[in-house]
Amino acid sequence: MPAAERVDVAILGGGVVGAALAYFLAQRGAKPLVIEGTAVAHGASGTAAGLLSPIAPAELEAKLRPMIVRSLTLHAGLAELLDGPRTYDYAPYETCIVATGPDGAAQLQARADAAGGTWLTADLVAERCDWIDQPIVGGLFLRSAQLDPAKLTQRLLEVAKELGASVRMGRAAGLIGSEDRVTGVELEDGVVSADATVIAMGPWVHRAAAWLDFPVPVRPLKGQILHLQLPGEPPPGGFSDLAGQYAVTRPSGLVFAGTTEEEEGFDVAPTEAARERILAGVGRYTARLAGAAVVAQTACLRPLSGDGLPIVGAVPGRQGAYLATGHGRKGILLSLATGEALAELIATGRETSLDLTPFRPGRFTG
Repeated sequence: MPAAERVDVAILGGGVVGAALAYFLAQRGAKPLVIEGTAVAHGASGTAAGLLSPIAPAELEAKLRPMIVRSLTLHAGLAELLDGPRTYDYAPYETCIVATGPDGAAQLQARADAAGGTWLTADLVAERCDWIDQPIVGGLFLRSAQLDPAKLTQRLLEVAKELGASVRMGRAAGLIGSEDRVTGVELEDGVVSADATVIAMGPWVHRAAAWLDFPVPVRPLKGQILHLQLPGEPPPGGFSDLAGQYAVTRPSGLVFAGTTEEEEGFDVAPTEAARERILAGVGRYTARLAGAAVVAQTACLRPLSGDGLPIVGAVPGRQGAYLATGHGRKGILLSLATGEALAELIATGRETSLDLTPFRPGRFTG
């Protein structure tokens, strides 16, 4: 076996979660190494819409809320610190989550305070949101933000490297250590020894689950997005519904519309069926997209856990091993709170910015 390269923390995965962790570790003086097998931000971190919505699925609301709130605070602060508007297209905007029936309206009204939003009746929605011109019963208005996730990932790594982090291209073949301790990573072209090893491989975490001999119930959830050019100037801001369909105007002037939730394994091919489904879905609320040209259609795989919550924390029974995956459709939003809390846990043995108890990997072992 080749001589091992030695680092403080080895991070498997060059997506936004791995980049955020490297950033917060480097802020603490650690020397993390991000190991990426394909390309930085090659998965959902490179093609997701980058919408920082504060709304969580109702069934996950209570457990996810602290992580969402902390992440939104971190995103706002980071945008100032790292010149987000210029370097990764960070832009606050106003969005409306619309309801077409009384059940949806009741759900949104009940969640208005927690999300920091304002419920408006249909006539007021029409006055405030130029997007909505089809029948609805009302909408929840929120201040939100959007960004380019690929640029955010690159920016986090850029700053982390200035502080002593590094990035290495290489495909992991397994972990090294003993039955009760992980001491690094075996790559196809070498070995990396580390005090801590973090697996942040998105939906590809199933490979590491076999190395750990530990259950990590994460599956890929395919999502497709349309990039649209409208004949005229698009309305500002955006809208969505409770099913997660949305349209939003980007700083570039393009409109992003999405998204699908498809159980298609690791297939990432865009499809005509998804294009029609997206246009029909957002067309229920707006006629503004009539005549829009599809200039691009992307597909990505989001890591969805068995219970819909992120999997973040130490692996029970394997000292030195940590997981950071399973963020579903909210990986871009939740990346910063995940990275901050996990960096605290690795550095000090406990997290103080966010209680990771609901997200512990051990919850699936019974």
